Amino acid sequence: MEPDTPPNALRPDLELHARRCVICHHPRRDEIEEEFVYWGHPGSIVKKFGLRHRSLLYRHARAHRLYEARATNLRAALDHIIERASVSPVSSDAIVRAIKTYAHVNDQGKWEEPIHKVMAVKEASQFQEIQLVVDPSLYEAYKARQMASAEALKEANRDL
Repeated sequence: MEPDTPPNALRPDLELHARRCVICHHPRRDEIEEEFVYWGHPGSIVKKFGLRHRSLLYRHARAHRLYEARATNLRAALDHIIERASVSPVSSDAIVRAIKTYAHVNDQGKWEEPIHKVMAVKEASQFQEIQLVVDPSLYEAYKARQMASAEALKEANRDL
């Protein structure tokens, strides 16, 4: 069992949940779940799909582990902030922080420090061409990150 998964006693019984859940029987269930996973506002989702209360949405999301899918999709939430920057009264500081965060979150929703590229210009002679020198440790760090990403992808495919 993964460390983030709750014990069986805390997980709802999916068969019991499915019998009583309004969303499980809703004709537009897939749309409801997609909007939730892509950080749609719960109040808007409830209103749009004619649900009685947000608690129905939260209960369904918990039972079907939509919160985990939503968490890996942090970039969609940041997309909302960045896209609405020109039409919403959002401070420039909030927009810059959203863009900076967006640059640090990878496709799996994990925080990743970007590789800092350091270059130096070395002029050998006044009449010769300029040479760009890249620190070898930077290249090694880049290759290590590529290998780690490839391993994570293999592990994710293995779990499917």
